[in-house]
Amino acid sequence: MAEGADYEAKLAEFEYAIWHLGAAFARWRRDCLGSVSDVSLSSTEASILHAVHMNGTAKGLVEIGRLLHRDDLTNIQYGLKKLGQLGLIEKQGRSRKSMTYAVSDEGDEIIKAYLAQRRAVLLRLFQQVAPAPDDLTNLIMQMHVMIGIYDQSGDLIMNRQP
Repeated sequence: MAEGADYEAKLAEFEYAIWHLGAAFARWRRDCLGSVSDVSLSSTEASILHAVHMNGTAKGLVEIGRLLHRDDLTNIQYGLKKLGQLGLIEKQGRSRKSMTYAVSDEGDEIIKAYLAQRRAVLLRLFQQVAPAPDDLTNLIMQMHVMIGIYDQSGDLIMNRQP
């Protein structure tokens, strides 16, 4: 196999692993939340709840989309509506333009229970992959570079550039 073809085959294996990682992470969020609450949330709804909870500040729709690195605002709006109906988040503001969302007391309890469960189960296992904080920092930076490569590749395709 030629060197270029071998590299391409390895890239395909890498992408397959990323696909599996994304699916495993989605199942983890869903299952962990399910273990600490009777509320049934999809992976997307769990992600939205976490994004709204982040830093303890209310967030608007666009900010939530950016935090989640998603541009499907309609699906995020649907998730926000469901989380609101479940009493996990609260709307703040009067107009659509200035509307923000904050985690309710019930939502905060669920997130805190999730974080405790993550600390008890996932943290211990994850320290096997990145034993030191610097190892984790390097892994995070590599992931951000990969995100940038995929985003740039998508931009090139959208602009019909080779």
